Order: sequence, then structure tokens, then C-alpha cells
Amino acid sequence: MSAPLPPSAQSQLTRAISDAMVTLYAAFYGHRRTTATTYINDSIVVCVLEHILTDREDDLIERGSSGEVIDGRVAFQTRSEDEFTTAVERLTNRKVVAFMSANQTTPGVACELFFLDAAPVSMLREDVA
Repeated sequence: MSAPLPPSAQSQLTRAISDAMVTLYAAFYGHRRTTATTYINDSIVVCVLEHILTDREDDLIERGSSGEVIDGRVAFQTRSEDEFTTAVERLTNRKVVAFMSANQTTPGVACELFFLDAAPVSMLREDVA
């Protein structure tokens, strides 16, 4: 069983993951309004993103085309899964074994969910001299 991260390290890690997700959203969608909050519990990382919609998506939603926006978001997530999982693996030093994404158009929010493998060997063996 691995020891939990000290609060300051946990805070730095959640902030780094949030920053990485916001950076990826900005790179893929071309706007910088997105904000994120990340939570980590054992082998689960949840990143909640707000203000995710582009101006074009807002226009589509106003015209009643929310389904088109969600379809586009699902396609985006399928294409960009590797970039998202690579960022979380790099920051947590753990392998992502499953990844899910969900989007809501009203309000414009998303949830990126990462399932991690067991803690790194170095953490599991810290009690061994």
C-alpha cells in the first residue's frame, strides 16, 4: 500500500494536472477561457473543466444544435486521448489504464476521468531498506 502524498505535494500535483488540461484545451480549441479543478483519490484522477465552449459552439447551442456540439466533443476526445493520458502519466508517474470524458453544453462543462495503475514501485517499496 502506498503512502498518500503530503498535502503540499498533492496540491502541486492537482494544480499541475489542471494546468495541463487547460493547456490541452487551449491548444485544441483555440481559446483560453477554460478553467479546471483536479481531484485525486487513490487510483482515480478527476479533472472538472468549466467554460469549455468556443464561440462557435455557443452559437450552435443557441440555434438548438447541442447534439452537434457533443458529437464534435466526443470526436475530439477520441482523437486526443493519447495527449491527455500522456500528460497525466508524466505528472503522476503512473500509467493510465482507462480514460473517460464527459461533456455538458448547458453549462459548458467537461469531466476528464483517469484510472491509474498501482503506485510506482518506488512508492510501494519505500519501507524496504
